[in-house]
This record gives sequence, structure tokens and C-alpha cells, in this order.
Amino acid sequence: MSFKRNLLPKMAIERFLDNPDALFIDVRCKAEHKYVGYPQNSILIPWIDDPSWEPDSEAFSASVFKELDGRQNILDTEIILICRSGFRSNEALKCLENKGFTQVSHVASGFEGDLDENDHRGNLNGWRHDGMPWSQS
Repeated sequence: MSFKRNLLPKMAIERFLDNPDALFIDVRCKAEHKYVGYPQNSILIPWIDDPSWEPDSEAFSASVFKELDGRQNILDTEIILICRSGFRSNEALKCLENKGFTQVSHVASGFEGDLDENDHRGNLNGWRHDGMPWSQS
């Protein structure tokens, strides 16, 4: 399967299942992860979180490097990112590309999907809408 930067949920789960060395990162905040749910087999490394609610690209990339510690060819590790709607995961993707990672993609529709005509998520697309495996704590 060739590398793609923007993935639909089904494509993301297929890539993750096809590559046991891939890292699946949920970049949402801790509260979203806990109360909204999270993709199964993902790890949480927030792109933004309290108390500042500002992106910290250095802290984020350092957490990713720490998670990959001990692996060979770290910068070539396949990394799949997900957030609520695809915006934060795309920003985190750019951060990791700037750090030299070569195989970073994200779920373009996110965990909850795009807004519908009533400004509600979860009705058009997204990880949960598309029936991908998820859990809630």
C-alpha cells in the first residue's frame, strides 16, 4: 500500500493493521480522550491541552520521540494522527514532518467528523460515524 498523507478512517485502520510497527496517536486533549472516546490501539499525545491551550510543537515532538525510543530508523516510522476533525492532526503532522519524519499521515475527517448543516459532528463522517473500533473510559 502506497503512502498517503490524508486518510479516511477505513484507510487508517487498514494501514495500522497492515503495519504492526506503526504508531497511532490521538492528538486531542485529555478531556476529549476521556469523555468523547478514543480509537482503539491509539496512544494519547495532545497537540494542545490545559492549562495553556496553545500548541507546543517542541513538547509534542519530544513526546513522540520518547514513545519511539529504542526503535530502529525512528524517522521512517509510520505515524497516523487523529484529532476531532482533522485540523489539529494536520498541524501535528506538519510539526513531525519538520522534525524529519517521513511517513506521517492523519485521519482527515477526524474522530468526530465534519460539521453538518446544524453545526453538529458525527452525522457526516469521522472515525465513529464510519464504524471504526473505539473505546470510552
